[in-house]
Amino acid sequence: MPVALGELLLFVIGIVCLREGNSVPLRLQKDSRCGQKPHEMKPWNNFNHLTRIVGGNQVKQGSHPWQVSLKRWQRHFCGGTIVSAQWVVTAAHCVLDRQLRDYLNITAGEHDLSLVDEGEQTLPVKAIIKHPNFNPKRPMNYDIALVKLDGAFNFSSSVFPACLPDVGEKFEPGDVCTTCGWGRLKENGILPQVLHEVDLPIIGNKECSRALSTLRNPIRGDTLMCAGFPDGGKDACQGDSGGPLLCKRKHGAWTLAGVTSWGMGCARSWNDNMRKKYDQRGSPGVFTDLRKVLSWIQENVNTDLKMKSSTASCSIQDGKLPSNEGELHFPESTKHFYQNNQLCVWTLLVPEGMHILLNFSHFDVESDTFCDYDSLSVYSKDDRLVGRFCGVDSPLPILVSSNGIKLKFVSDNKVSGTGFSMVYRALSPDALPDSGCRSLAVLFEGGVIQSMNYPEPYNNLADCHWIVHAPENHVIKLTYEYFEIEENEDCSYDSVTAYEDVTKEEEIARSCGFAVPAPVLSTSSMMLIIFHSDETETFGGFRATFSFIHVTDLNISALNNEAALSEGLNTTTEIPDDICGVPSNQPRFLFSRIMGGEEAVPYSWPWQVSIQISAEHICGGAALTKEWVVTAAHCFNYKEQYRDLWMVVAGLHDITEQEHSQRRSVKRYIIHQDFNEITMDSDIALLQLTEPLEFNHYVRPVCLPEKDEVVQPSRVCTTTGWGIHNEDREKSNKLQQLEVPILVSETCQNYYVNYPSKVTQRMLCAGFPLEEGKDSCTGDSGGPLVCPSEESGFYTLSGLISWGFGCGRKNYPGVYTNVAVFIDWINHYINNTGKAQGFPNFQDNS
Repeated sequence: MPVALGELLLFVIGIVCLREGNSVPLRLQKDSRCGQKPHEMKPWNNFNHLTRIVGGNQVKQGSHPWQVSLKRWQRHFCGGTIVSAQWVVTAAHCVLDRQLRDYLNITAGEHDLSLVDEGEQTLPVKAIIKHPNFNPKRPMNYDIALVKLDGAFNFSSSVFPACLPDVGEKFEPGDVCTTCGWGRLKENGILPQVLHEVDLPIIGNKECSRALSTLRNPIRGDTLMCAGFPDGGKDACQGDSGGPLLCKRKHGAWTLAGVTSWGMGCARSWNDNMRKKYDQRGSPGVFTDLRKVLSWIQENVNTDLKMKSSTASCSIQDGKLPSNEGELHFPESTKHFYQNNQLCVWTLLVPEGMHILLNFSHFDVESDTFCDYDSLSVYSKDDRLVGRFCGVDSPLPILVSSNGIKLKFVSDNKVSGTGFSMVYRALSPDALPDSGCRSLAVLFEGGVIQSMNYPEPYNNLADCHWIVHAPENHVIKLTYEYFEIEENEDCSYDSVTAYEDVTKEEEIARSCGFAVPAPVLSTSSMMLIIFHSDETETFGGFRATFSFIHVTDLNISALNNEAALSEGLNTTTEIPDDICGVPSNQPRFLFSRIMGGEEAVPYSWPWQVSIQISAEHICGGAALTKEWVVTAAHCFNYKEQYRDLWMVVAGLHDITEQEHSQRRSVKRYIIHQDFNEITMDSDIALLQLTEPLEFNHYVRPVCLPEKDEVVQPSRVCTTTGWGIHNEDREKSNKLQQLEVPILVSETCQNYYVNYPSKVTQRMLCAGFPLEEGKDSCTGDSGGPLVCPSEESGFYTLSGLISWGFGCGRKNYPGVYTNVAVFIDWINHYINNTGKAQGFPNFQDNS
């Protein structure tokens, strides 16, 4: 590919953060140093599982590679967790015996206690360190100990460390975490031979303290964390002491949140404790909160690491290494660890007019999704951040099209690694290879991009990336000169796609076919361009130029003279985040008339929320203000006992990912006084949140209609949710959308003439009653039905998904709560905290 002088080409594998002045991930990569399961288990996804047996499920071998068995005379008596190759965390009450070290062994990779499992590793103990504040007379407080091994575990698929929590990391009430061990399957029952796990929701501090205060000897402490179900049925039991309570981070790594300590009985309910005799009362499972003892753990483990590390530090601060070629090793040997709290800067210079090629032969820097802890950053000659690297995967060669580059290494006060080794050398400009395909090219000057082999046909399974950075106060214009890409309706086979950012959340334009697309203009100084092809047909590909336009020279009317350009530019005024009814990303409907519709454009319906119980999606809802959410009243039938576990989650697209989500507990809920759970009349409820939502690109309010506003029949509106696609399938993980026409109420009633529920004036009907498979389904309850304004295109909340017969069945349209009927009722409750917005008076003053 031809390139202009001054371009910068960056080829990487692993974690990359690219943005002028800041760092964001190109892709979210799991932490490769801890907390990874070789066998990921599906989370429970049925509300009826709330009362399953103590001990939960038997697990697959290797599902918890951090779990260890503490054995006295080869007999298991407590659990523990690997946090490094030489360190295990357990409960202090497990290691009270002063002579225990002499006959204690730690077995990792254990699954069946009656067998020697493949991959098992057993090591003796070098030292046992109990927390200095642990008191056997109050054994629940500071119930934690460190065990140092006499030797080191060899990490494998069955032996691997869990992550320690970060400073300030939050484990919210209602978060479902996992505890595991060989504890009893019922109170006073036998100990199983095979490892079991159980999912437990975190209990808030207030509820935890209340439950523990009802016991004969009330329990108090500084390090207590509670988890469990108020009605019992699931718990960690005797024999699990010292084992882990693990919570999964949003990017996939499992974190050690707690150490199993104590509980009253085994999976007993603590509801109505005060009505029970003392010996029949129950409690949540009590764990030692790792966050409260994190500094103590780090102090002991890091002290040991420093003893092993070299005294290597930066030999030169901002050291200049002028030479045509050379080597850089930090620290001096790959067998040594770099020190904590380092700041090292190197400037590499080669002769004027030459370019610099970096090759890494070794790389071991503390892993983190955003490289926020330890990292090696690469800067261009003008101090523009090119990339930030961490983890254990060596970056592929980095070719910088200038004669100077700056490297900066920083480390924090926690985990360290063995650093990096690299060689650098000067290359003449004509040695630049083609870029973009099977790699990543980062371009800082105007030039040309094209598909591989151009003008010959491109390859199957192509995956090409270009990130273009414009100077400050400039935008990027991408102009196609040639275009021949396999055509299909939604460009899902082969395509060229332009995005606003490297996270690929804001799509500007996606193109395929044989017509040259209109020019594409960015709205910021960065653009990500991706060319993708599937495994079938190939064609001639594309060639495009990119240039930079200063914002003061951005004259849209002048640009409109170019053929079809006006259709390719988005010139709408930026709308404030708190304006209601505005999609964050423009919705796109491709195959809207199918069951459950289709996957929505991510974050195009920013008012959609998920109402959850213990991290399980139960119903949908819509944000009205920062503090109030509206949903269906029937979502709370028979769920009063779980009200402390209710959670509202906004900013979701994929319900299994939490990147932009905002989680809020429910302060109070208000069910309409006329709600009838049999007829489903007045099926509406309001939820007040404990903390306000933050309105941003991913979370915005929906508009309310005018009082008694009528939605005209045949009007096409949109319903959204994560409901099941039909009556026999699981719920969708990604937000679905479905366009449905509003039906005449009398016509709708005729479809339900023999059904107990009547379609009243407080309801709306929508759907395709004469065709099957066109409906919203279970799990979408409470979700929004929104209709766009014909004048502005802003969306109004016309309905809430309420009821229907079956799921997408012929002759049974969906029935929705008619929101316009309840406007006075809604405003009566939310006036004190901020009235919900009606239709916005927003004008484009550009």
